[in-house]
Amino acid sequence: MQKDDIIECDIESLAFGGAGVARVDGMAVFVQAALPGQRVQARVTRAKKRFAEAVAMQTLRPSPHQVQPVCPHYGECGGCAMQDLDYAEQLRQKARQVEDTLRRIGRVEPVMSEPVGSPHVFHYRNKMEFAFEGEELRLGLRKRLLPGQKGQGDVLDLEECHLCSEATMTALAAVRRACRESGLPAYDPRSGRGYWRHCIIRHTSLDQVMVHLITSDEARHHETAAELGDGLRLEIPSITSFVHSSRRSRRTLAFGERVEYTAGQGYVEECLNRGETEVRYRISPNSFFQTNTEGASALFGAVLEMGAFSGESAVLDLYCGAGGIGLFLAPGVRRVQGFELSEESVEDARVNARMNSFHNCEFHAGSLEGGLRGLEDMPRPDIIVCDPPRSGMHDEVVRAILRLGPDQVVAVSCDPSTLARDVNRLSDAYALVRARAVDMFPHTHHVETVALLQKRNS
Repeated sequence: MQKDDIIECDIESLAFGGAGVARVDGMAVFVQAALPGQRVQARVTRAKKRFAEAVAMQTLRPSPHQVQPVCPHYGECGGCAMQDLDYAEQLRQKARQVEDTLRRIGRVEPVMSEPVGSPHVFHYRNKMEFAFEGEELRLGLRKRLLPGQKGQGDVLDLEECHLCSEATMTALAAVRRACRESGLPAYDPRSGRGYWRHCIIRHTSLDQVMVHLITSDEARHHETAAELGDGLRLEIPSITSFVHSSRRSRRTLAFGERVEYTAGQGYVEECLNRGETEVRYRISPNSFFQTNTEGASALFGAVLEMGAFSGESAVLDLYCGAGGIGLFLAPGVRRVQGFELSEESVEDARVNARMNSFHNCEFHAGSLEGGLRGLEDMPRPDIIVCDPPRSGMHDEVVRAILRLGPDQVVAVSCDPSTLARDVNRLSDAYALVRARAVDMFPHTHHVETVALLQKRNS
């Protein structure tokens, strides 16, 4: 098989990342723009000894799992990738991806629990990150890259989105209009010029809306951003919080470096169901919180179900964010200690503990990557819960887990590959008992996993 060969193949499954997987003459071929169950004609874009990559050119036989997308932007917008695949099949494919990745990279034979689907498959996101771009000031999500393209797609001027709420889209349209009327240009990271950068909108289950506008650090325009925020709150009473942050770094992250102006309460509150009770959270502009509210309840419930938590358990919560998992566990354990890099998130976690009247929690800010002072000297926990970023556990965290030697590690991950790598790194001391896929992101390639690791000599 060589580059630019035209092949016909049957798509057997989806690889993590969304490419269809086919077998041609015993070789794995990863086919972009293909669905499981299809037979396609495809053009080879890359050929190696053990695998090839291709892009579908024509569907020769449709998939029995194929459905009609509901969004008019589908296919052009990069926000969704699988709206044309039945949700039950999406969930099945994601669970299989987790299992295969743990087997291939983690070198284990995983016992998989039944996957957990999202309670809602549309309008489930409580947070959306939108980007500004172009002289005409487009505001929306980035377009899907074509096969072979690298980098970021151009911004699509989004008019409709079925991932988020109507309130989010109403706020987005108002922000777009007001920013265009300001006459100020979008920021260009290549030149470092321009003003408007990102707009983050949160809409919680308590019907609180935050608009977080991120701009460049050109101070002469900050008054315009403040006036815009005041105008938005008058126009849309459901906006309970407006925050304007500036950012100097050219990196295209939707993260404010300095808060310039706040109108309203400066945060939003979220509420998760925990059986017959609720846990409430305050979320600041830059704090991390799971973007699917009811999905977060299901994810944290899977953590609670998987670990051997009891009223005597001392829990160490690593990468704790605003206390999401730790506070969810707190009513049923003796002690929760959380560690997180972001001081803003840790302050939220402390406030959240007080708001819920949880007196068995403490939270600390510091870099886990560099080896957090005091982590090695703390009392041995019974269970460690670890929910790292997509890059997985830092080396120092792996070493700290091995030194502390808890009976169990409950690992939560948004990337099966890095989870499998971390399972393998801990394998001398810990055995993977079981794992469970939890889908927080319908119609996208992303999937969460909860994995239980048990100390081998316990």
